[in-house]
Formats: sequence, C-alpha cells, structure tokens
Amino acid sequence: MLCVSTPLRILLIRPSALGDVARSVPVLVSLRSAYPEAKISWLLQDGFEDVVRTHPALSAIVPFPRKQLARWWTPRGLRDSFAFLNSLRGKFDLVVDAQGLFRSGLFAWSTRAPRRIGFRDAKECAAIFYNERIRNEATESNRHAVQRMLSLLEGASIPTVRDSRLYTPPDAQERWSDFARREGISGRTALLATTSRWASKDWPRSHWRSLAEALLARGYERILFTGTASERAQVAAAMPEGRARLSSIDLAGRTDLGMTMAAIQSSALVISNDSAALHIAAGLQRPLLSLFGPTDPRESAPFQRQASVVQSRLAAEFLALGGHYRDRNIGDKIMQGIEVHDVLSALDAAQHLAGLSESSVALVEEGIA
Repeated sequence: MLCVSTPLRILLIRPSALGDVARSVPVLVSLRSAYPEAKISWLLQDGFEDVVRTHPALSAIVPFPRKQLARWWTPRGLRDSFAFLNSLRGKFDLVVDAQGLFRSGLFAWSTRAPRRIGFRDAKECAAIFYNERIRNEATESNRHAVQRMLSLLEGASIPTVRDSRLYTPPDAQERWSDFARREGISGRTALLATTSRWASKDWPRSHWRSLAEALLARGYERILFTGTASERAQVAAAMPEGRARLSSIDLAGRTDLGMTMAAIQSSALVISNDSAALHIAAGLQRPLLSLFGPTDPRESAPFQRQASVVQSRLAAEFLALGGHYRDRNIGDKIMQGIEVHDVLSALDAAQHLAGLSESSVALVEEGIA
C-alpha cells in the first residue's frame, strides 16, 4: 500500500540536447522502479519525442515548444511563455531537474511541486528554484554524466537502476522498412554518423570517405550516412566517390528522428562522433565504435560502453591543458589524431574480444562490448 508521502505524479525535466535526452533514460527507469504506481511525465523539447515516447517506464510527455518560446521577450513570446509555465502548475508531487540550468529550474519552480530536486551547485543559479538541493560530490565514480544524474536521485534517497535501453517506435520502424525497401537497402549495413553539433567533434571528411571504402571491402553491403537537413553538405562531403558511392546511401534530411532510430537499430555496426546518434545507438544496444577528441570519454562515453571508444592521441594533452570543445578555433584539429587504421584496429580488437569473426551473424546479435 502506498504511503501518503509516496509521489503519484512525477515530472522528469531534461528538455535537451538530443543526446542528453537519450542518455537520461536511466533516471526515468530508476523513478519507475522506485515508484511503480506513479504517473511519470517527461518534459522535453518538441521534436525529440520519438526517443522516449514508447519507453515502457514513461506515462506521458510534456513537450517544450522551444522555437515558439525562443523570442520570449516579445509581447507574444511573453504571453506564450507564461501560458506554458502556468500549464505546469499544480500537476506534480515530485519534480527532478536532470538538466540543472536556469530554464529547467524555472520549469521546476513553476510546477509548485512539494518536492523539487536538483543539484546544489546547478549552473546559472538554478538551485534557487529547488527545495531539495543535493550536494554534487565530484568523485571519479560519478564523473560520467549519467552517473552524475543518478547521484541526484541517490542523494534524495531514491534507489537507482542502470538501465539505458531505448525503444524504437513501431510506426517509425514501419516507415523505415518501407523507405529501405524503396531505396534498396538490405544486407549487412554500417551506419556512419559523421556530424555533430560542434565542428570540433567532427572527424575529418576525408577519413570518413576512406573508412566507408574500407568497410565495403570488409563485406558490408551498404553504408548509411545519417544527418539532418541542415547537415546535407557535411554529409555529402563525407561520402566516398567512385564505385563505393553506389553502395552508400545519403540519409541526411530524409529521415525523421524515429526513422533514424530504426536505421540505427537495423545496422550491423554504428560508428559515430560524440553526438546524439552515438547515445541512441548505445541505448538501442547496437554494435558501436565512438570517436572522441575534445570531449572526455570518462564523462561522455556511451554509458556502460566505454570499451567502444576510440580516442584521439591528441586528446590527453588538449584536455589536460583545459581545452574545451566549444572553442571554435580548433576546428577538427584534435579529431585528426584518429587515423582510419585506428578505427579499423579497434573494430578488429572488439570482434576478437567478443570471440567473433567479422562476417559472423552473431556480431549483429551480440554487439561490440
């Protein structure tokens, strides 16, 4: 029987970015495990719903209309912003702010929930909006972004579960199957996610072209290049030329988020920069290699998949000197420290550790450790 203090209406706040939403799923699963009878809602940016909308632990989604509220200082923007904030009021017993910024803290406060949990040292003074402020103990064990989010629950005496699985919406899977049939996509495919939000995380385009050619030579029948409509030029520049181009499929701007999830799920191998595709592939438990340069894999690697990381030989010094991926002056300099043969060697090593040959169907079933 539920006690009076047991929350029945819970709101998880993690609006963005897409990769962060994908890797916040263990927080959702932990809340469901702790409160199996509760209605659990997730406040996230509209357009990102497909990542979690069919997750069995989730009851509802509260979409945040980011574009609509972007010009919040205009008369219409102020009206819409106040309407959105008022729509949150009085609907929740427990709110967990897993983002920890002023905006997400304001969302939490607007609910007027009796329990509003966030970190004491949240950025942008967001802690003023919480009434349960959890100390963020910076230790090696909770350095990873996911573990840090879970420590927020642990600090509030909520048991945690390290389950990061994602679920592709069935309707998106059907749309992808129809698309793949029309495009002649079949057989053993590798999906390459060649773009990221920050240019400093991008592996050089020439390296992607060479990698695609090498994967085709190793028996992959199709190479899928994923990206958004705004990334079409970048994706096109990463695709191989000549005969290899005939086996390469440009998906940039041609698939919605759900279809991209389905494409990832159907692929025998995913290779990605530090981007949303990386964390989605990890959540879908796909065979995976992740390419890291100016970001620290101890903090940002796919959760519980650190062995999938190929790190630039230039990264250690860059990070030790306090370098940051947001520095627009570095371009892809740090990512140039990963050669194509480094990626292929990592692929060979992963298959060897798994006791699999590269041509084995078991690679698809077991994944890369």
